[in-house]
Amino acid sequence: MEYDVTIRNIFATQSVIEQLSGRGLMGFFKYDGWMNNRPLEPAGFGAGPGTSLLAPLPTPAYVPVYTTAEYSLYQVSNKGSLNTDYYHLPDKRTLVYNRQINFAYWETPLALDSGNPLEVTAAQLKAICPEASLANIEKHVAPLNKSMQKYEINTRLRQAHFLAQVSVESDHFRATREYASGKSYEGRADLGNTQKGDGVRFAGRGLIQITGRDVYVKYGKYIGKDLTQGENMKLVEEEPWASDAAGYFWLIYKKAKNINARADSDNVDSVSRAVNGGTNGLQERRRYTANAKKIFGLK
Repeated sequence: MEYDVTIRNIFATQSVIEQLSGRGLMGFFKYDGWMNNRPLEPAGFGAGPGTSLLAPLPTPAYVPVYTTAEYSLYQVSNKGSLNTDYYHLPDKRTLVYNRQINFAYWETPLALDSGNPLEVTAAQLKAICPEASLANIEKHVAPLNKSMQKYEINTRLRQAHFLAQVSVESDHFRATREYASGKSYEGRADLGNTQKGDGVRFAGRGLIQITGRDVYVKYGKYIGKDLTQGENMKLVEEEPWASDAAGYFWLIYKKAKNINARADSDNVDSVSRAVNGGTNGLQERRRYTANAKKIFGLK
């Protein structure tokens, strides 16, 4: 039959695998003794001298699998044998423990499988743009992944170019609004700034900073929001719009520039001109693209 036991969250880490195999500092934490005294509940790891790592529950009680801040419940199956036990984690992974050789391992190698093989992780973004703080990256990584899926940035090479451009345009994920006031855009008919105050009102926003009344009007219609009224234009400074606007700009607003095709040809300078209109930050754009290609295993 199947039953539930309590195991601390740390059990799923390399440190506990080492403990089970006898290589860790806590070699006294023996598997047999632990199993013979189940069900067990952690008694506050590191709580202080004299506190045992595990303490028996007053009354044996098998409970459903769930997780708390202190510990997780892992289901143990009779799938195993005299020498092997299988622990089914709440996230569907299985940890196998071989009692004969005192070794624990994952039945299936650990992987961040989101169902999207092209999903980018925060760690990868950090490696692409080392100057960015992980805290800032984590604000944007999920909506960026959605934006890339939505706007056909669906190859590793396209992602390499897109993320490099985003890294520079957002000042290493520090800003979703340009630092300048926008006064320099006043009267710029090529940006659609035909009304007084448009320069400041429609300054650059988003992770690829969309700029000017024209793009705000078109993007607003696309998402079903009037970004010209009141303070609505500031929505683009927030997620998910900051990332979504970047994808919209890349695929739809700049459709005539065909930025994905430029990325497909692996031409950083051409992509940069389409995004920024010039060579501003070109060395960084090249460096981040090279970083991304290395991270994604591209030549």
